[in-house]
This record gives sequence, structure tokens and C-alpha cells, in this order.
Amino acid sequence: RKKKKSRANIHIATLNIKGRTSQHLGHSNISKWPVIQHIMRERKIGILCLQETHLNEEHETQIDTLFSRRMRMINSKDPTRPGTSAGVAFVINRELTNADNAETFELIPGRAMALKIKWHNNDNLTILNIYAPNNTSQHPEFWGKINEKWQEKNLPPPDFMLGDFNLTEDPLDRAPAKLDNENAISALRELRNRLNLQDTWRETHPSERLFTFYSNTNSHSRLDRIYVSPRHDQNICDWDSCTSAIPTDHRMVSVRFAPTTTPFIGRGRWSWPIGLINDPNLIKRMSDLGKITQRKILEQTEHRDEDSDPQKVWEDFKIQLRQEARKTAKEHLNKIRQRTKKLEDDLKSTLENLDIDTNELTRRHKAWLESEINHLEKKRYKNLQLHSQAKWAKEGETISKYWSKINTIKKP
Repeated sequence: RKKKKSRANIHIATLNIKGRTSQHLGHSNISKWPVIQHIMRERKIGILCLQETHLNEEHETQIDTLFSRRMRMINSKDPTRPGTSAGVAFVINRELTNADNAETFELIPGRAMALKIKWHNNDNLTILNIYAPNNTSQHPEFWGKINEKWQEKNLPPPDFMLGDFNLTEDPLDRAPAKLDNENAISALRELRNRLNLQDTWRETHPSERLFTFYSNTNSHSRLDRIYVSPRHDQNICDWDSCTSAIPTDHRMVSVRFAPTTTPFIGRGRWSWPIGLINDPNLIKRMSDLGKITQRKILEQTEHRDEDSDPQKVWEDFKIQLRQEARKTAKEHLNKIRQRTKKLEDDLKSTLENLDIDTNELTRRHKAWLESEINHLEKKRYKNLQLHSQAKWAKEGETISKYWSKINTIKKP
């Protein structure tokens, strides 16, 4: 039997989803999960670590029934209030990663769980998913218990520790800048030292401001972080913090893990965007180019030489079609993305503003920019969702390539 494989590099992300449902996404009791699946597919996330999942056994069964072809979800629920409090989960993308050999270890139910998954050449990748208590006075006991359970289960040093820490280690990670509970910080640092982990993003961006959470009191903080083992310093890239279509007050933080010993995988070939097939202006330009090409080929059929070759005319025609399609895609399909990019650039310059700690208007402007970006992401997801629903209504129950594709178990 042929073994399933994993990609040569993997995109790892963390997000506090603030519950399983949202009134903005419909009446389903797991309404955020279709959006989670979409984000993982679109952003090509191999492993997504979630916090505040609020899932009980019934919800877990629903998610497995609906999405098990594309992803595997492993949840650790709160023992007392599983449907309304805490919860951490690993979501593994079956299209990119071998999900079947994943093994999990529950350290603190609903708060801390470890994942061990096979990597290339039978190597193991170990990830620790954290949702720390809101009350920082509970942190020393919390971090101490994680260390105790880690030693008890005899787990190897983790490659990554990520999640919502509800704590910052550096005053730069808050606006207005301030130092958090020192006992909590000391306990977290003691665990990091024992597990040999470092805040790699902060190490490489010592003076940069980045915030992943916005509170109602108009304060900002970098609560969501990814700690990395120093042995992977040369193997990580593409750090990112972004909003998503999932209704939450946290930003998603991600990094790409690409060991130098694994083969390089490019971006792949360009394909014609499906949404352009019925564009009337593009169809007219294609028709005009086709007529011109046909006329040139007929003229050169009888007299072929190095300068007048029908095959070269045909090649030029295909190149022109591709250029026209790309131009149209930029004009019509990327309007929301271009607007989002502009807002992201504005957000970055706002974060670099020196008065963000003292000027409340600057912080309010940052919050407004993030709100606008979030609105555009939701709008873009809604458009894609409507397109998917229309395609399903048309072809979902007809034996076709589309039907076969959606009913096939995904493999990396």
C-alpha cells in the first residue's frame, strides 16, 4: 500500500475563534467551521491550531461528518462546560499533510494539548497548542502544570508552541505599553527555557510593533504568538498576522516551516480564473484575437518559412489570451484584494507611529482599519460561498467531474 505523503514545507497557523458559531454566518451551531475549512484551503494552511472552540461531542461529530474528507479535527474540550467555555483543537489539512498518523496528548483539558505528527524521512513534528487563563494570577500554576505533564508523558522537546497566551512578555507588545504580571511572565519563561523555545518573531523584529488582539477599552496587545525551537531558525519564513472571515477579535498568526533538506516546490502553473469564463468583454476580445489569428494562419499555409510559421502564430495567440485574462482578472476579481492591500499598508504605517501608546485617536484609527479589513474579508468569503452554493445546486447531484472531486477523500 502506497504511503501518504506530506508537502516539503508546511504552513502552520494559530487563531482564537471565540466560539463555534456567529449570528452573522447563519443559524447553524457550528457556523464558523465552513469558514475555517475555506481559510485552510485558500491560504494552504497545513496545521491550524484553534482556541476557544466551545465544542462538545455532538459538535465534534457534526464537524467530522461534514468536513472529514478535507480535514481532520482533534479537539480537547473543557471538562465542566464543553459547549460554552475554552477548548483547543488541531485542524489538519488532508490535502497537504498526512493526517492519519497524527497523535495527540491532552495536558490540560480545554487549555493545552500537544500534537505529534510524522514528517519527512520519518521525522516527528511536535506542536503544543495553548489557551492560557484570562486571570494572570493563575498563570504560575498553569505553566507549572504543563511542564509537569510534559515530563510525565515523556514527550520530546516541542518544535513549536503557539496559541493565545493571554499574556505579553514585552511592554512593546501592548499599546499603551506596559509590563504584565511579573510572576506570570517568569513562569512562562521558565517553561520556555525548559522546553528550549524562543519568541523568534520578536528576536528578528526587536523594535517592531504588532498586535493580534483589540479590547473594548481601546487597548491593543500581541497575545497570540508562535514560539519556535532555536534549531529551526534557518527553517522558518513568511511570518504573517492577518484578519480572517471568521468573526473574532483576534488576528490569525502564521509561519511557514520549510526545512532546508526538503525539495523546493514552486508556485505551480497559472490557470484561467473560473469567474472570467462568462465575462462578455473578455469573450469579445478573445473572438477578435481568434479571427486575426485564423486569418494569419490561412495566409501562411501555402508559404511557410522561418518568418511565417502558423505554429508561431498559434503560440502568440495563446500568449495574448493569457495576458488578456490576467489583465481582466486584475481589473475585476482583485478589487477587494487591492482595497485590502491598501488598508494593510495603512495599518502597518499606523503601527509604526510613535504616538500609538499615548494618542487614543491613533489606536482608534488602527481599530477602524482592522474593522474595514475584516469587513472586506467577510464580503469576499460571502461571494465565494454564494458561488459554491450555485455550483452545487447546478452540478452537485449530477455525475460529473465536479461531483467526483467533492466526494473524493483528499490526499497530500
